[in-house]
Order: sequence, then structure tokens, then C-alpha cells
Amino acid sequence: MRVAADGYIDLSDRRRVRTPGFYDHGVDPVPVGEAIAFLLSHSFRGHRRIVRPMTLQERKRIRLALWADSVSERMSLVDRVWRAITEEVAPVGTLGEPELIQVVRFGDWAYPLYLDGDVTRVIPLGGMPLAEITDGAVFDIEQERLTA
Repeated sequence: MRVAADGYIDLSDRRRVRTPGFYDHGVDPVPVGEAIAFLLSHSFRGHRRIVRPMTLQERKRIRLALWADSVSERMSLVDRVWRAITEEVAPVGTLGEPELIQVVRFGDWAYPLYLDGDVTRVIPLGGMPLAEITDGAVFDIEQERLTA
């Protein structure tokens, strides 16, 4: 590959050229608990609930989001992971008050997901101990199952 004096790659060269972009080779995945906590520390547009745990590649994207230099890049990566592990739900209650749709469990920690206006978010921010949860369908990330 030839690089011109101004720093541009000469594309007339027929050998393989690797252009800048999303490559996660050599990036270690974030541990599951940390990935869940980071993902659920964000609010997301739309009404969605979690239907499956994160894959290894999605946890690598979370690592890249943790390292991102700009908010736009971070939210792009986080939103991609969010949309991959969730599905849309229709709001049932009134739009004025938050509606509990799911509790996500990881270890002894629980993250209650609420539909709050036009976003989905965890209330209280950062989750809560599992012993304090009294109602709602619980999705266990470790067991990959939903319990009522």
C-alpha cells in the first residue's frame, strides 16, 4: 500500500486496503454486570423491553462506548446494543406517570425498567437491591429467562 505525502491512501493500488471504521479486534469485552449497569444508565427513545442478554460482540461495543471520545459516537454504539437486545412494547397506562414494564435482574441487583413519557429508563437511576423489588416481571440476565 502506498501512502501519499499528504497522508491519503492511494486507492489505485490493487492490494487490500483497510479503511478507518468499526473494528473491535483486540478489544476485551466488558464484564456482564458492568455492561448491564452502563447500558441501563442511559435513557432510550421509544418503548422497549429486554428479551435476551448481550453477546460477546455487544459487550465489546460497550467497551468501545466507554472509550468513545464524543457523546454522539458513544450513543450510537449504546443505541445499537439496546436495539439488538430489546423489542418494542405498547404502553398500557397513562402517559403522565411512569409505568413499570420489566425488572432486569443480575446477581443480587435489580434494574426496574419504566416507560416514562416517550423514553424507556431505569428508575431509580442505577438500580436497586433485588430484595426491595416486590412486583413486576423479572428478566434474569444470567439464567436468560423471564419469571413472573
